[in-house]
Amino acid sequence: MVSSLTKDTYSFLASNHFVVTSGRIGGLILALLLLVLVEKEVTRAVVRSMPLLLTFAVVVIERFRALGF
Repeated sequence: MVSSLTKDTYSFLASNHFVVTSGRIGGLILALLLLVLVEKEVTRAVVRSMPLLLTFAVVVIERFRALGF
């Protein structure tokens, strides 16, 4: 059987609870998606105008405030 998971991956998954592991992976995915979205909006703002970028920034800041950060 061919597996792409290493022994380190198996030991990490075995030593941590599912909730903790999925929370960390979910947070990482969320951060990467936000980074891609910010990059896209900055690129678009450079070509066009700034109101869309400012609106995006306000929405992201408000969402983080709602989460308690």
